[in-house]
Amino acid sequence: MNIPPKLIPIRLSHLIGHNSVGSIVHGANELVVVQDTRRWTDRQGAPAGKPIAYVERVRAALGIQEELREPPVARELADGRIEGVCVPATRFPFWTRCPNCGFLYYKPWRKDTERHESRCRKCERRPQLVQVPWVLVHPDGYLSEVPWRWLAHSAARDPEQTQCKLEDQLRLLDKQGHGKRIQCDACKARKVFTGGEQFKWVKKCGHPWLGKNDDVSLAIGNGDGQEDKAQILSISDTRVYSPKCQSALVIPPESRVRKGTVVDRLYRNTKDRRRIDGARTRLARKSVLRTLATEYRCTPGEIEDALKDIAGGYPLYGENPTRGQVREDEFRAFLEELPDQRDDEDFVNRNKSDEWRVLVESVSARQGSMASGVQHLVRVDRLKAIKVFQGFTRLGGKEAVPPDIVGRSDWLPAIELYGEGIFFALDEDRLRTWECDDVVEKRLEELMPRFVQWGRDTPNPLTSRFMLLHTLSHLLMRQIEAEGGYPAAWLHERIYCSRPPEPMAGILIYVAVPDIAGSLGGLAELAEPRRFLGILVQALEHSRWCSLDPVCKAHDGQGPGLLNRAACHACTLVPEPACEFDNALLDRMFVSDDEASPLPAYFGMS
Repeated sequence: MNIPPKLIPIRLSHLIGHNSVGSIVHGANELVVVQDTRRWTDRQGAPAGKPIAYVERVRAALGIQEELREPPVARELADGRIEGVCVPATRFPFWTRCPNCGFLYYKPWRKDTERHESRCRKCERRPQLVQVPWVLVHPDGYLSEVPWRWLAHSAARDPEQTQCKLEDQLRLLDKQGHGKRIQCDACKARKVFTGGEQFKWVKKCGHPWLGKNDDVSLAIGNGDGQEDKAQILSISDTRVYSPKCQSALVIPPESRVRKGTVVDRLYRNTKDRRRIDGARTRLARKSVLRTLATEYRCTPGEIEDALKDIAGGYPLYGENPTRGQVREDEFRAFLEELPDQRDDEDFVNRNKSDEWRVLVESVSARQGSMASGVQHLVRVDRLKAIKVFQGFTRLGGKEAVPPDIVGRSDWLPAIELYGEGIFFALDEDRLRTWECDDVVEKRLEELMPRFVQWGRDTPNPLTSRFMLLHTLSHLLMRQIEAEGGYPAAWLHERIYCSRPPEPMAGILIYVAVPDIAGSLGGLAELAEPRRFLGILVQALEHSRWCSLDPVCKAHDGQGPGLLNRAACHACTLVPEPACEFDNALLDRMFVSDDEASPLPAYFGMS
């Protein structure tokens, strides 16, 4: 039967993240898996999302060759019709279960006349079926159905049971508080189901939205001697889907382009430039220029000038961004005072460092000692971040599956996020003295074996200054939530950390949304020196204690990979979207100036 499409609203920031290609998304009445970007197309088969302009520096610094495009956007009209191009999704898992009798049905919606009203045919009350909340995942990124028939018969010894091939007589039953059992009503085979089984599986598995003849598939247990195994997981398990995303800020010169000018419009419109390049004679070229001048409401000479600007390297004009230097370039941009800034630019900062130093000299000795640890303070009235989705992994896999799953696409999905924030940098000389202390180095060394075992490539290397910056960032976000009225889940951190020869020790706390209007300016207001001083002092005071002390303070390891020490939900952790490092690598002892702290205090030094 032809099932009419149903629109499931998703935020763009989620679509370039945990709800992107290959993820399982909760709809109103169903679970669906997002299809790969080869299917994010219009009726002509072309990519439906519009290109993102002025991201050449971002692409170069992140090492991205592909074009960046926004996801397609659709909306439901009042009459129920859908306008625009939807990101396609497939209903998955295919298996459903009766909540009353436990009977399993495979794709029951194929036979039902009402899409969301698939009901059990075994029970008198015909309860509505629900999709099973377990899937089969593989470290290579593959996702498939749980092999229920195989599981039910895997422990069988009776020949009649081992030869049973029926899939329409299965039940998944609750064992009265002792887990679940999968059984076959036809041959009476049964097995305990724990929801975490691992095994090699010889059936082909790939991705749920692919056809049977698609060339992207995997034969698990094909005799190649590898030990990688598929595993059954709950769909809510974080190992089912881990997106790989990168982000970068748009900084000068690209952030300073004048929107709406002739060169801006021509730079964005590659079709018009191709029309000019395609003119074979001077007369034909003049004709195209006159036509475009009419469309752009300018003169042909202005079109010619715009073409010269683009040929001269507009908007970078010969600047060659270095791959991997994303944070270094941004750190320098925050400290650079830009002349003649306009409010409509994509990077507007106001350096408050001189005002900050004057304030430090006028406050009490204790507050001055704390505040003098901050060397630079910058109010960020406007910023634009580019977030790029580059693929996903499952079950801790090392290689990410690309958004098109085959690695042949010439574009990547991305979004523009607009917002504001607070940037500050610590005193480099003071920081070097602190991090060279033997006690500080020893506490870091105690954490290193776990960090190495964790296997993450960021931060690289792990340093005591990073532990200080990251923990301080979390303490400040919690304090901003308390005083500034911003929920911590709205905030984001960006840590700038490196040691000589190009030292960095900075923190950006910002809010960014996929709306050109950005936020309302409340966070940038907190960067005014006197307001920031109050937030900083309170955050440092709170680093000294936790409601779970002395247990939290003395903890040897907690959180992901046991990579947190004196840091828990009561004192330091923030909502997951706010943290760059999965709420790991946090320790209040690197920040606290409590007399009982085992470390010398960076902010308590005179």
